[in-house]
Amino acid sequence: MQQPLTLIRAFGVVIALGIGTVALHGCGFQLRGYPSAVVQLAQSTELVFGTKPDDIMVKNALKRQLDLLALGYTDSVNDTAASHVPAASEVPRIQVDNIRLDTYQLRGILTEIRMVMSADVSYSVQQNGMWQNKTQTLQVQRSYQYDQASVATDNPQADQIRAWLADNLAQRIADQYVALLMPATS
Repeated sequence: MQQPLTLIRAFGVVIALGIGTVALHGCGFQLRGYPSAVVQLAQSTELVFGTKPDDIMVKNALKRQLDLLALGYTDSVNDTAASHVPAASEVPRIQVDNIRLDTYQLRGILTEIRMVMSADVSYSVQQNGMWQNKTQTLQVQRSYQYDQASVATDNPQADQIRAWLADNLAQRIADQYVALLMPATS
């Protein structure tokens, strides 16, 4: 008698999971990510960065983003060949120059600090069999308040905000790169 009851419960669980899956899909739920075509379009991407601490921080954040997207990459140090045009056999590349961190302060009882990280980003991707170079300046910002009258003399928020800005800038670079890799739809 125990065997048919267990079988009925298992069947009920399978039916409930099936209905739940259909209901989630019906309400618009879907997993995030990009189609596998993006992974096939860019098997490896050359990352070109400088050697300053901010460059390294953004490069490491961009590597994490590309790992999440399952896109391969190779490292390269920024040289004087900034106007380099890829040959037909080259891989796509992301070149990030002139990473700068600006801080603006509005002093009062509390100091409002706005940190802005910007960079000049060049993408070289192959579209319709031809290499395309796109260059633009990206900028991310974040604000916080700091009480200079407090006992603490250091500003630990600044380091955390700097890391967040590097992550946000890397995410924007990766999103734009993937958008450039996507095949054009008519």
